[in-house]
Amino acid sequence: MTKVVNLTCEYRHNPLGIDIQTPRLSWQLEASRHGVKQTAYHLQAASDSDLLKEGQPDLWDSGRLETDQSIHVPYAGSPLTSRQRVYWRVTVWDERGEAAQSEVTWFEMGLLEPTDWQASWISAKLSGGARSSVPVPHLRTIFEVTKPIAKARLYASALGIYECAINGQTIGNDVFAPGWTEYNQQVRYQVYDVTSHLTQGQNCLGAMLGDGWAAGFVGIGNRQVYVDKAQFLGQLELTYVDGQREVIITDESWRHQFGPILESDLLMGEHYDARLEHPDWHTPNYDATGWLLVETHEHHQLKLVASNAPMIQRMAELKPTAPIQTRQDLFNKRDIIDMG
Repeated sequence: MTKVVNLTCEYRHNPLGIDIQTPRLSWQLEASRHGVKQTAYHLQAASDSDLLKEGQPDLWDSGRLETDQSIHVPYAGSPLTSRQRVYWRVTVWDERGEAAQSEVTWFEMGLLEPTDWQASWISAKLSGGARSSVPVPHLRTIFEVTKPIAKARLYASALGIYECAINGQTIGNDVFAPGWTEYNQQVRYQVYDVTSHLTQGQNCLGAMLGDGWAAGFVGIGNRQVYVDKAQFLGQLELTYVDGQREVIITDESWRHQFGPILESDLLMGEHYDARLEHPDWHTPNYDATGWLLVETHEHHQLKLVASNAPMIQRMAELKPTAPIQTRQDLFNKRDIIDMG
């Protein structure tokens, strides 16, 4: 028996938020016998998975093509637009003329046009200096969800490093997002499905903002190679069940406060003071009295591009297997942590 498996778009399974307008599709054959070879394929794409199941692809129908190509097949259907989700499947024939059809899979487009971005870049007002950093700001806003949501997408980026949360839940599993690029040319953004994070009534969107490569130390130079302070860009788009869309953006209404991370630099390390924590700061019931208004920035000349590769991810958390041992000699005190 032959199966069509491992369907990918631009090397990823079900990629969320791509900006390649002719994405490349790939698949593999899995068979119970040796020597199986593809001799033809038939690709279909539709705006709804049900249309594929009914045999009515409204975006692309390649027809049967006599070829063994199964990697980097360019999408050749109707032009793709921002936020569009495309469902696709492929039927493959082997050297015996036997057909196998894949399951339905999908890819979703990001924001393809600069005008799709309504959000402003925001930051704290402290900048630090060439050799001195500032604490990590916590940024937050409150918004209302008034009716049932069909889907919600968070489009986010930073000149620096960011981590978002909604209603106390950290968004995604990425670390060091959005990653390092040549910030004078472009910066990447990520897209997250946050539908399950939202509730009826008041909600809170929060972000922590570190210096990263944009504002922190880079190489053997000083800080602030690209910008004088880290900046965050966020656009939360809600699509209600009735079809109405609502957009929550980073703007001058956001507020910020500094927290327990007094220094955070990729080269110089992190200084954390737990006495300064803000428990539940990213929840709607938190009392943000005394928090400061953010600073907004003009859109930069750099280009916003979607992430095209997996991000660095949290894989495991290590905990000490024995109590911390403290040793003191004539000149130094050492804490020894046994991680097993």
